[in-house]
Amino acid sequence: MSLTVGGRYDGILGVTAALEVLRTIHAAGYKPHAPLAAIDWTNEEGARFPKMCCASSVWSGSQKVEAQHALEDLEGTQMKAELERIGFLGKEKCSYIDMPLSAHFELHIEQGPILEKEGKKIGVVGGVQAMRWYKVTCSGREGHAGATPMDNRADALLAAAKLIAVVNTSSIAHGAVGTVGIVKTATEAVNTIVGGAWFTIDLRCPYEHELDAIEQELKDAAKKITSADGVMFSFEQTWDCPAVRFDKTALSCVRAAGEEYIGKEMCREMDSAAGHDRFHTPGIRLTYSAETSMRVPTAMIFVPSKDGISHNPNEYTSKEEWYKSNCDKKLTTSADGAQVLLNAVLKYDSILQGE
Repeated sequence: MSLTVGGRYDGILGVTAALEVLRTIHAAGYKPHAPLAAIDWTNEEGARFPKMCCASSVWSGSQKVEAQHALEDLEGTQMKAELERIGFLGKEKCSYIDMPLSAHFELHIEQGPILEKEGKKIGVVGGVQAMRWYKVTCSGREGHAGATPMDNRADALLAAAKLIAVVNTSSIAHGAVGTVGIVKTATEAVNTIVGGAWFTIDLRCPYEHELDAIEQELKDAAKKITSADGVMFSFEQTWDCPAVRFDKTALSCVRAAGEEYIGKEMCREMDSAAGHDRFHTPGIRLTYSAETSMRVPTAMIFVPSKDGISHNPNEYTSKEEWYKSNCDKKLTTSADGAQVLLNAVLKYDSILQGE
């Protein structure tokens, strides 16, 4: 199995902070109006099995559990088989009908530099940008590296590289972000021209019409490369998530919790354009909250990530911005992110109690 190297805070922060909230409420003897649960969704980043928000999309009903279980990693292992192997193939139905929620709150590192750069402590996240994933396959013709003239080649890797460059230029032109995360070739010999290759594309933008434009430009560029290089391209959209706006009431609980605990001047709304780039939406990431928002009121909280680094072993958020596990029989956690999460959940619980 291939090794995927990531960070220690992306996702993990939200799960451990949720557990800390539950411990704190339990230790304080506080009885909320609605029962509380900490959720650790399966394969939400798509790091091993190539689809984002696997478990949350099953819960929301946007994907079938059978389709997610059939997903394979790069070694051909199916998700269902792996869940079975590690004892995590549960019997309970993952469904908003069978396992309903009143609301969903998520704490996460920003995955960008805005909060740290501006000296802010809490991000009140207004929504999630649109995102699409593609698998692009290029078919060429294998040949001998020494005996095949340069003008008589159909080099799949060279053609793929030309299209990968268009991912970058087109994304910049449309105010989006585009990333090629995986590149694989069918040929693994130093002296053989690559006959087949495939790569992934991750496109993200607050505006879906810009993603439409990028997709069309990539397909147009692929036709030109096909004509010039004697190769063939095929596009498969493997995942799609439309832009999402979070619930106003849930967001108001996060906003009030942040301003009361850390001060209004230390909080930042993370859904407005910044600087000269009208397309730039700072810090808005794809998340399982996009799926839960389809069914229940949802809100997100950001805390700073050092240098904006994420999906990397250098990812770091200090304890002050995370939390300290020092539950002391009081209704409090002593660090910014978990404290705001706790207070926001309690504020929303009070709203439910009043209904």
